[in-house]
Amino acid sequence: MSMQTDVKATACAANASTTVFAGRARVKSIIVTTPIGGGTFTITDGASGTTIFSLVGQAAVGTTNILLPGEGILCATSIYATCPAGLTATVCYG
Repeated sequence: MSMQTDVKATACAANASTTVFAGRARVKSIIVTTPIGGGTFTITDGASGTTIFSLVGQAAVGTTNILLPGEGILCATSIYATCPAGLTATVCYG
């Protein structure tokens, strides 16, 4: 069995967009925290690329941990995350 890539993580602040990783990588898991209210968190393949993941955050205070099956979701260009106001996320990738 071959060795998998090391997993790293990058945070996305509330009401912000972030390049999580500038290059080909796979999203392995996501931790979303809603301290105020809901909103839609998205990950795209590049800043203006196709949406590969979207999550409507709960309308109550809480944290959601999303473990993606298999090898995760591939972003061929780069991993780009957008957090709405009142929602933060940590994207784990490798």
